[in-house]
Amino acid sequence: MTGFATCAAFAAAVAFPSSAVAQGSGTGGAVPTATRAPAVAPPGLPPPGLPPVRSRAKLVRLVCASVCGANGAVRPGALLRLRGKALRRTAEIDFAGAEGDADDLAAAPVKRRETSVDVRVPLGAVTGPVSVLDGDGVASAPAPAALVVEAPVPAAPATNGPTIDVEVQAPRAYFDAQKPMSVTYVVHDDQALDVRVDLVRAKDGAVVASWTPSVVAPETPQVVQWNGLAGGRVQKPGRYAFRVTAADQAGAVLATSSAAEPAAAQAPDPSTFMFLRHQFPVRGPHGYGEYAAKFGGGRGHQGQDIMAACGTPIVAARGGVVKVKRFQSAAGNYVVIDGERTSVDNAYMHMAGPAIVDQGERVKTGQQLGIVGRTGRASACHLHFEEWTGPGWYKGGSPFDPLPDLLAWDKRP
Repeated sequence: MTGFATCAAFAAAVAFPSSAVAQGSGTGGAVPTATRAPAVAPPGLPPPGLPPVRSRAKLVRLVCASVCGANGAVRPGALLRLRGKALRRTAEIDFAGAEGDADDLAAAPVKRRETSVDVRVPLGAVTGPVSVLDGDGVASAPAPAALVVEAPVPAAPATNGPTIDVEVQAPRAYFDAQKPMSVTYVVHDDQALDVRVDLVRAKDGAVVASWTPSVVAPETPQVVQWNGLAGGRVQKPGRYAFRVTAADQAGAVLATSSAAEPAAAQAPDPSTFMFLRHQFPVRGPHGYGEYAAKFGGGRGHQGQDIMAACGTPIVAARGGVVKVKRFQSAAGNYVVIDGERTSVDNAYMHMAGPAIVDQGERVKTGQQLGIVGRTGRASACHLHFEEWTGPGWYKGGSPFDPLPDLLAWDKRP
């Protein structure tokens, strides 16, 4: 991310002028009055002449380094080397699998270099395209050839008892995302066993949720999902791990999966993941506006400008209900979302076209809302982002500086 030393080119104030507002009934100030939007590109598409945001990373081939099958195929657990260019900023490797997202998986890199990335093929991966995401969330094009995954070879039962493989669907999970965090586990033994799955908070070792699927057949992948809640409350951001315990029918524990933090030189523990309550709203290279483009800047700036190329995807930082979708002469195309299980409202302004979600629609964390533009009073491409306290945006709430939250959400591995 980049700081900006001047503000002349992007002092995109959205303090609405008196000629374009109507006094609201709440104590939050003036409510912007909608005006007619100019002709724009179809929702969700960049306006004519705007190039799409592209990743600098390029994959040229996939090479299996260990646990390989015939003719270049791999098995779950294989060490896969992705060769290409501009790969040092890889944050995540995506295994798309078959058509649809039901079998999509992701894994953190084991080792990153400029021309290659090593990754372990996740448990449950199937044949399909492979791509990489950089630290800004921009995906590369898939490798020219799909990854071919063979069915895993059942492990022989150990002489000293059963063993358990555990692997999460992705290295990060977000509250209220379109897909909840999933974990896949396999019990290796010659008989069915009673199983208990615990979600453990790494910070203090506390068990925050548990599942008891009871008797589980050996050598059969099992899946458990977590929605980010425990005891009806959204859990704190941080690192969590799934721990699977197998017992015989008499209740004697026979095996427990490990969930230890790995050494720096080792592959990430596949049973652990980072849980986050919010996702950074701009999916592409970006910087932060300063002076008049930050909270409290010129003309009572009520948010923080995030500078990014026009056409960069904008996503919901937190899921919730779309309260407002309008065009206004200062804010341009904008939406306001009432955050799920929080009193905070988020506003997204200056989008290139009308939002691709509708007023009253329930959206999820990370769901695309539109693209960065410069509609309204904006002299450069950017997203103007606001956070408001309850009871809400121009309904009695107050804006507060979103920069600390944005910086926290923007942290990358």
